[in-house]
Amino acid sequence: MKTVLVIEDHAGARQQICEVVQEAFSDPTIDGVATLQAARRHLEMRGYDMVVLDLNLPDGSGDEFIVEVLATQPNAYVVISTIHDESNRLIKALENGAKGYLLKEQPKESLIKDFKGILEGKPPLAPAITRRLLEMMRERSIPVREAPLKVAHQSALQDEEGVLLTEREKEVLVLLAKGFNRPEVGGFLNISKHTVATHISNIYIKLDVSSRSEAALAAQQYGLL
Repeated sequence: MKTVLVIEDHAGARQQICEVVQEAFSDPTIDGVATLQAARRHLEMRGYDMVVLDLNLPDGSGDEFIVEVLATQPNAYVVISTIHDESNRLIKALENGAKGYLLKEQPKESLIKDFKGILEGKPPLAPAITRRLLEMMRERSIPVREAPLKVAHQSALQDEEGVLLTEREKEVLVLLAKGFNRPEVGGFLNISKHTVATHISNIYIKLDVSSRSEAALAAQQYGLL
């Protein structure tokens, strides 16, 4: 990450994030701003590898701004940094394109480790956020007998309990449908990318699909999205 934009209205928190990013990456160019208006000016002048974004800013909502960032800089790696575990906004931020969600209350060493993990393909997620994300996925998960899933040979794919996918396969399917790649899915679930590949292969076989787009459609029909 050579260029980083930090959008945070609290001066102390902005300084800390800049220090964390500076230590996590090799001499990056960091711009820090307090408002979305200032962020827009910087985005017009420079391309950024990463944007670290607070959710609550004086002139707008951070989770909504993600869409605006990615519309002009689609390769930017967007990370949310917030003081609260705002579960109702977690999924929205990830759906809008955020790749990470960190809490400002995390120890500095933990934040540095999370940012360094990006270079290894691991999405930066606070442990509390990861737990809540998985809980929300499980809350949305339902067995095939209750879902309007339309796949070929559906009845032949059900086991004796009428359940098509395991809980882990459902988690992988949801993340896959949201656009995360194999290393990122592995980072979310704390499993290797090779294990992720095995789960994806099993999902494709069970759902009788052959692509990510078909799997995403199945996830919608399955009631997971």
